[in-house]
Amino acid sequence: MKQWECQDGVGFLKSIGVRPGNRLLDFGCRVGHYSIPAAFAVGRSGIVYALDKDQEPLDQLMEKAREYGMENIKAIRTSGRLDADIESRSIDIVLLYDVLHYFTQGQRRTLFRKVFHVLKPTGLLSVYPKHTLEDWPLRELKDVRISDVEREICKCRFRPDGLYDATISHDDALVPGRVMNFKKR
Repeated sequence: MKQWECQDGVGFLKSIGVRPGNRLLDFGCRVGHYSIPAAFAVGRSGIVYALDKDQEPLDQLMEKAREYGMENIKAIRTSGRLDADIESRSIDIVLLYDVLHYFTQGQRRTLFRKVFHVLKPTGLLSVYPKHTLEDWPLRELKDVRISDVEREICKCRFRPDGLYDATISHDDALVPGRVMNFKKR
């Protein structure tokens, strides 16, 4: 995963719109397979808020960040919801990668509304909807299509802003995946 975190993941995140100086929120970051490359992509002038409900993976993430000499990652333990003290309209990009299957439809709607609240007017929501009917169905997305997820997000005042097919990180492996970007309406 080191090559993903230091090179390939950085290139992928840049291709979806991550830029130097961005303030990025990685919701459900686990050990940081997206937070680390995001920190490289936003550079020293940017910041990555890495949110997770479990302390152990956050500790592992911060150990890796120290090894890489990164000072632009802020690890935040949450309840599993977007309940961190993040200022309204302060975030450039929110990553919801491989987390939606943990939430019921109503909980996803609440999450999308909270994301809308923290994103800047020109902000970007990037979603990797793993575990839908088309991609290893699991938990709350086992009966949901990718197109259904897209409609749910659009009902929360977002509009589609691109699809990205690439080899990306999933559970400590690299797999083919599709990421959907959205902008605020």
